[in-house]
Amino acid sequence: MNNPQKIIECKNVFKSFSTKNGITNAVNGVNLSINKGECYGLVGESGCGKSTLSSLICALQKPDSGEILFEGKPVKDEKTFRLHCQIIFQDPYSSLNPKKKIKSIIEEPLIIHKIGKTKLERSKMINEMRTLIGLPPDSLEKFPHQLSGGQRQRVAIASAMILNPEFVICDECVSALDVLIQAQILNLLKTMQKSMNLTYLFISHNLNVVAYMADRIGVMYKGQIIEEKPTDELLSNPEHPYTKTLLQAAGIE
Repeated sequence: MNNPQKIIECKNVFKSFSTKNGITNAVNGVNLSINKGECYGLVGESGCGKSTLSSLICALQKPDSGEILFEGKPVKDEKTFRLHCQIIFQDPYSSLNPKKKIKSIIEEPLIIHKIGKTKLERSKMINEMRTLIGLPPDSLEKFPHQLSGGQRQRVAIASAMILNPEFVICDECVSALDVLIQAQILNLLKTMQKSMNLTYLFISHNLNVVAYMADRIGVMYKGQIIEEKPTDELLSNPEHPYTKTLLQAAGIE
């Protein structure tokens, strides 16, 4: 069997912040790799360092030390990297520009990266993406506040996916939605992963949600990955006491 191709590698990554209470080690020596085509789930309680790690991986922040590789190489050109790596944020209310229509929000990444020679060509790409994410045609002429929370999150997904990236970070991207809409968005992300050959880093404090999405799960606690296993194995045979506590809290026996 061939070894899986690693799309992301974190090697002994550290990131700390100064607070009024002193230095906080948000990411404290993380080592992980994500294989091309898989969904890697990262789970842990709020404040454990998940979102900080995601911002380091997608080059929104720089680590204090350690190395993060994309397809075996460090990121040199962040703008070019954005063509390959995108992030879907938690809050669809604040992640979209309230002054822009939905069509302009989805079009903006295409303009920034000079994709689509004409506005007509970009409009065709936007409509194809709108259909894929399940929004009605009239939604493109609306503003974010005129859409439901689920529709806004679909727009955020479209804005990330329009560049046809290889790797997408989903950072608590369903936690602000009610349970029914959560299920719809999760199924949409699964469908898009298959149709677009995507690799996901799926981050959540909700172990049930991560278990539904992920091929492998890493458990994060106080800035460290304390346990990592294929999903079925982690659920059936957790080893670390904190992992066992998470499973109990999620009602998974």
